[in-house]
Amino acid sequence: MEKRVLFIASVVKKHILQFHIPYLKWFKERGYIVDVCAGNDFDPKEKKYIPYCDNYYETPFYRTIATAKNYTSYKEVKRLADKNEYTLIHCHTPIAAAIARTALRKKHKSGTTVLYTTHGFHFYKGCPKVYKLYYLAEKYLINYTDGIITINSEDYDAAKKICEGKKCKVFIIPGIGAQLDKVTPAFSDKRAALRKEFGIPNDAFLIMSNSEINQNKNVELSVRAAAKIDGAYMLVCGNGSMLDSCKELAKSLGVGDRILFAGYRYDAKRLLGAADAFIFPSRREGLGMAAIEAMAAGLPLIAAANRGTLEYAEDGVNALLYAPDDFMGFCGAIRRLKDDRELCVKLGENGKKTAQAYELSNAVRAMTEIYEQMLPD
Repeated sequence: MEKRVLFIASVVKKHILQFHIPYLKWFKERGYIVDVCAGNDFDPKEKKYIPYCDNYYETPFYRTIATAKNYTSYKEVKRLADKNEYTLIHCHTPIAAAIARTALRKKHKSGTTVLYTTHGFHFYKGCPKVYKLYYLAEKYLINYTDGIITINSEDYDAAKKICEGKKCKVFIIPGIGAQLDKVTPAFSDKRAALRKEFGIPNDAFLIMSNSEINQNKNVELSVRAAAKIDGAYMLVCGNGSMLDSCKELAKSLGVGDRILFAGYRYDAKRLLGAADAFIFPSRREGLGMAAIEAMAAGLPLIAAANRGTLEYAEDGVNALLYAPDDFMGFCGAIRRLKDDRELCVKLGENGKKTAQAYELSNAVRAMTEIYEQMLPD
C-alpha cells in the first residue's frame, strides 16, 4: 500500500510556503506521496508552485465559520480523504483545521492519523468571553484528533486540559522553525544598499514591521507611534484587510514619506538588515516567528506582552515589552532606542542568543519525533 500524506491549511503562499516546506520535504524523502489542500492566495501572474508537493488541491477556506461556502470545503476534504486513503493528515490554521477534522470523522475512526498544529488558540487568558466558543469547538474536535501540537506553554497547558481522558496526545515544539541562515544581520555591509532600495537615508532610525496587516496585528499602533517620533522611519512589510487604512493613516498624519509600505515580501528576512529596531504590537500571538527572525538579525525588539512573545521576550533583557494598547509606551520605546545606541546593542545581542532555540533544525527534530511516534509501523 502506498504511503500518502495530506497537509491542510487556509492558504498556500502565506502559510504552506512560509512555514511547512521542510515538513513536506521530510515526507517526500521518506517515500510518501505528498498532497496539499489549501486556498489559492498566489498573485494572478505568479506560478502556482509548491516544492515537494505531488498534488495541489485548490480549496478555499473562509475565515468565518458562519458561511455556507465552507460546506464546499468540507465536501472537498471528505472527497480527498475517501479517494486517496491517506496514512496521515496534518491540519493547520483554525477554520481550515476545524472543517477538515469534522469532515474526517469517519476516516479518523477507521484508522487515518489526524494531527492538528495550533499556531495559537483563539481562546487564551484574558480573551473576550465570546472567544470561549473556540474552546467548546476544540473540545468537540479533539474527539477526531490523534495529536495536537502547540507552540507555546499556555496553549500546551490548555491542550492537556482539553485532552484529559481522551486518546489525543499533546505535544509542544519550538515553533515551526526559523531559517536563521536566511536572515541578513543588522548593521552589516548590506545596510546602505538595502536602504537605497526604499530611499531611506543612511542616518535615519528605521523601525521594521513584518506581519499581516489586520486588527489583531495592531499595525495601526505602530504607524501612529513611528509618526510621533521626529526623524524615525518605518518599513511595513505585509498585506491584509487594514493595509489601505494604514496607508491613509500615514498620509493623514503627514508622514507618508517616512512610513513606507513594501507589501508582502518573500525576502523580509533580507530586509531586516536595513533596520535599527523591530516592532511587533500584536494583540494575540501563538509565538511570532517574524519577531524571532528580527532578534536573530540582532535587532532590538519592541513588542506587546502576550502569551506568544512572552515565550522568548524578556523586558529589558532582549526586548522592550508593553500592553498591546499602550500607545505612549511604544512611542517611548522608539524614542528610547533612537537615542540609546548602547541599549540597542545590548537587546540585540541578547536577542540573537535567544533566537537560536527556534532555529529550523530544532523544530524539524521535534516534528520528526512526533511523526515517528504517530505514524503506523
